[in-house]
Amino acid sequence: MDKSDMIKIVKKQLAIDLNCKESDFDSGEIVVTEIAKNEGRIMYEDHEQGMYACCFGGSAVFSVMPELVEKMRSILGGKSPEWIFQPNTLVQLSEQLYLHGYNINDMHQYYVPDPSLPKTEPLFDVEWIESGFEKYRNEPCAKEALGFDKDAPDVLAVAAKENGKIIGMAGASADSPLLWQIGITVAPEYRGKGVAANLVALLKDAVLERGKVPYYGSAVSHTLSLSTGVAAGFFPCWTRISTRARDDEFVGLHNN
Repeated sequence: MDKSDMIKIVKKQLAIDLNCKESDFDSGEIVVTEIAKNEGRIMYEDHEQGMYACCFGGSAVFSVMPELVEKMRSILGGKSPEWIFQPNTLVQLSEQLYLHGYNINDMHQYYVPDPSLPKTEPLFDVEWIESGFEKYRNEPCAKEALGFDKDAPDVLAVAAKENGKIIGMAGASADSPLLWQIGITVAPEYRGKGVAANLVALLKDAVLERGKVPYYGSAVSHTLSLSTGVAAGFFPCWTRISTRARDDEFVGLHNN
């Protein structure tokens, strides 16, 4: 698997997730589709959404609830994919989503690795974990490393140790048949010492050896976390916006 293969697999996955054609990501345009829960989609934090949007390869796809398709095409028409997540556009999108019972939930940047990089060597004593993840539920360093999600099960983890104590842990969850997501947590007193980047890189190599594409992401504002991805041998690949249903007392009032 080389870098080109990696991008092709991501394109295939995003087409499943966004209910679009793979060629839509080669169009250089903004495409609006009707949202659907297709088989093979990424299952991490899978829930009902009003809009799911990704920018990838100079194109953008917005997958939205059926009643918003034409409105979103009107808002997005003539805009450039490269600048589509600017605040003025997000405000317009957010207004429509709000009226239909949804809020914008988060904006994440996602990375995939360059497989041509040399294999990583551990900088610390490490322990590999391939089963029995439940026993780490109360482990502080498992907070972001393990998801304990039945729809995106934890499948592999690596922990850095000092004097038998876990000082950091990276975990991979099988979010889809194609992509495994990597998460990382390091004990506060050991941050800034290269633990995170080393563990993420070690786990990246192990996932690649299993024939899966590891991916790493964080909120676009979390520059420290995103820097860890770069240090571990990942490169930016796509940006995602997702939504979540509103639960306030005004939901549905615009229809009355």
